Amino acid sequence: MTRALSELEYAAETGGGPAPAAARAGDDVWVLPQPMPNEYSPHYSLGYLIRDARGGLHLVDPGLDSDGNRERLSALVTEIRGDSGAPGDSWATPELASITVTHLHRDHLGMAERLRRETGVPVALHREEQASLARLLEAAPRHAEIQAARAEAWGVPADRMPELAAAADRAASGGAESDFRADVLLDDGELLAIPGRRIRALHTPGHTPGHLCLHDLDRGILFTGDHLLPSIYPGIGLGGPAADPIGDYLRSLDRVAALDAQAAASGPAAPSDPGSGALVTEVFPGHGYRFTGLAERAEVTRRHHLTRSAEVAAVLAGQADATVWQIAERIRWTAGWPNMRGFYLASALAQTQMHVAHLSAA
Repeated sequence: MTRALSELEYAAETGGGPAPAAARAGDDVWVLPQPMPNEYSPHYSLGYLIRDARGGLHLVDPGLDSDGNRERLSALVTEIRGDSGAPGDSWATPELASITVTHLHRDHLGMAERLRRETGVPVALHREEQASLARLLEAAPRHAEIQAARAEAWGVPADRMPELAAAADRAASGGAESDFRADVLLDDGELLAIPGRRIRALHTPGHTPGHLCLHDLDRGILFTGDHLLPSIYPGIGLGGPAADPIGDYLRSLDRVAALDAQAAASGPAAPSDPGSGALVTEVFPGHGYRFTGLAERAEVTRRHHLTRSAEVAAVLAGQADATVWQIAERIRWTAGWPNMRGFYLASALAQTQMHVAHLSAA
């Protein structure tokens, strides 16, 4: 069953309190909560430091770039090293050996450039995520034109167009680090260069085209980034154009669910990848709290999206030429369709369009 592994992280996520403190999360693994400004939701991300067999430290998802987050990382490195220096002091150190980023969003990738500049540490992304960044950078000068054409194609009423344009501008300014170039481009199944640790890169597209999960083959940990979260449903298709991001996401859910140790122990499950190592007992996500019950959470998330697809299909069955706007206003939303404004309206319309594309691809 799904269970929180940290009471402090669970309380912060469910109670809306401040980001919890950094903490040891297992055998040579530390969790690093990094706060995000109030306009972001969730209000903090989770990064991780992994110590290798030689004592080097490897960072997964450094978080949003801010002086405060930089100091939090410095303090945790100092604590791990047993250094008596002040937490905020410069610590350009060879002991920070690598950075791996699960995906292109600023709340995960944002501080990587600062750290690389200060320490010379190499940064790794999945190959397809780097390609997504390049496409976003190429499209940036035409952003307003692209968004206006999309809104028109979706059948957005004229009086709501300015609201969507403003929301799109906000998302563009706070979303991807589109001019970033990684030092290392990872492929699916590749082991990270972490001495004494077998941590495997798993390509899990859906949230973004090149999203990565990281499977610790010896300790049964899965670092999921924003692919799977404990209490909210990750956004889909948030890394630029893709033919069927819903389909990509559902297939990626199946892939990680097959690695769950609880599901394997309780009955037949989908076969895991060959050579996958220890089945997963602990999930270390990019937001919220660490938890158990990988397959159960994946199934709950899958049902959520299948239900939405069924709602869209029902509208299209009655009106095959319905616009995205007409479909969206007829399906159920947690906040209620009349309450959808700004970013949430734009997100609802984008989700609806992706479900239409998924049904067309089926």
